[in-house]
Amino acid sequence: MSKTELAIATDFMGEKPELEQIRFLMKQIADAGFTHIHWCHEWEGDYIYSSFEMLQIKEWMEEFNLKSKALHASKGTTRNVNIRREHFRRDYTSDWEYNRWAGVELIKNRVDMAACLSAHEIVLHLYPPHFTIQEKPETKENFYACVYKSLDELMPYCLDKNVKICLENLFDMPGEYMLEIWNRLFERYPKEYLGLCFDTGHANIIWGERAPKMIEKYIDRLYAVHIHDNNGSVDYHRIPGEGNIKWNSIINLLARSSYEGPLLLELNCYDPEPEVFLQKAYKAGCYLDTFYQKEKTKLADK
Repeated sequence: MSKTELAIATDFMGEKPELEQIRFLMKQIADAGFTHIHWCHEWEGDYIYSSFEMLQIKEWMEEFNLKSKALHASKGTTRNVNIRREHFRRDYTSDWEYNRWAGVELIKNRVDMAACLSAHEIVLHLYPPHFTIQEKPETKENFYACVYKSLDELMPYCLDKNVKICLENLFDMPGEYMLEIWNRLFERYPKEYLGLCFDTGHANIIWGERAPKMIEKYIDRLYAVHIHDNNGSVDYHRIPGEGNIKWNSIINLLARSSYEGPLLLELNCYDPEPEVFLQKAYKAGCYLDTFYQKEKTKLADK
C-alpha cells in the first residue's frame, strides 16, 4: 500500500532563525509521515534568500526525502495593508518606481527559490488598500496600474522558470475586493502564469458555507491550497475537524478543480509536544485525502 502524500507549511511553530532548528523541523515533518513541505518561512517581510541558502534547504529536503509543494512569497515589508499613504520597502504595488522594482526583485527571488526546490507555484498576497479606496475612489486605478506593471514584468520570468503566481484569498478586506482582484487579473493574464491559492480558513471567515460557491467560477485557476479550520471569526489555523468548516463541499470543489495534489495543511501548533501535534495533523490530513481521492475517482469514471 502506497504512502499517503501530504504537505504541511513549514512555519507551523513559527520561524526559528537557528539553522539547526530548521533542519530538525524538516526531520520532525518527515517523521510524522508528511511527504511534502510548503516553504512558508519569511512569508512576509523583505528578506532575500541567498542561492546558497536555497541549496542548503534543498539538501535537507533530500536528506529527509521531502518534496516541495508550492512556496509562500512575500509582498514586502510588514505594513498596514488597508491604507495607501507612506511607502515601505520592496512593495510590488508601490507608485515609487525604484521601490516597486525592488518588490518585483523580491518576488523573483522567491521564484528562483521555488525553481530550486522543484516547486511550480508561489503564493502571493495582494491587498487593495480598501480604506483609502473608500475615501478616495480615484486611487483604485492608480493602485492597479502599479500592480499591472509589476505582474507584466514578472510574467516572462515566471514562464521561463515554470513557476505560477497564485493569489491567495485573504480576510483583511471585504470579500468583494478579493473577487475584483481575481476578475481583473485573470482576464488580463493567462492560466499558465496566474492562478489562485484557496485558503479554506480565510474563506470561512469571509464567506462561511458559501465559500465553495464563491470559488467555483475560478476552479480552472486553482493551483494552490492552504487547508486549515476555524470557527468563522478568528484565523486560528486549526487542524481540519477542529472548527466549523463543512469539508465535504471543500473537497468536492478541490477534486473538480485544476488543483494537483498533494493536499497542503497550513497550521499553527498549539500542543507543547510538536511531534504529537504533527501526528494528529497528519492523521486528519490523511482522512481528508481519502475523500479527495474518492471524489477524483468518481469524476474520472464519469
